[in-house]
Amino acid sequence: MRIRWLLREPELALCCALLFAGLLRSQTPQPPGRLSVTSDPPGATITIDDQQMNRQTPFTFAISPGQHSVSVRGKDMYCAASLNVQSGAAKSVHCTARGWDPPVT
Repeated sequence: MRIRWLLREPELALCCALLFAGLLRSQTPQPPGRLSVTSDPPGATITIDDQQMNRQTPFTFAISPGQHSVSVRGKDMYCAASLNVQSGAAKSVHCTARGWDPPVT
């Protein structure tokens, strides 16, 4: 019975389909970005957004898009930075005793 209503009012059915498709598309989460963290020497601890990641360098994370703080701490070295990760993009950082090796991409 409800299907007959949709068949009689194709414009209304099309309007509803377009409206709901837009609503569903807007709620689709963005794909994560990738963040590769390395250091010289390797084996440094990694903290992202003030959370210990329980990983050591080198390591690559899948990370939500947006602004993140990253720090790397190892023997005789410490690096900290804020960086923006874009959806589907790859970022990499490399920490040394001198600090971050440019460029932080």
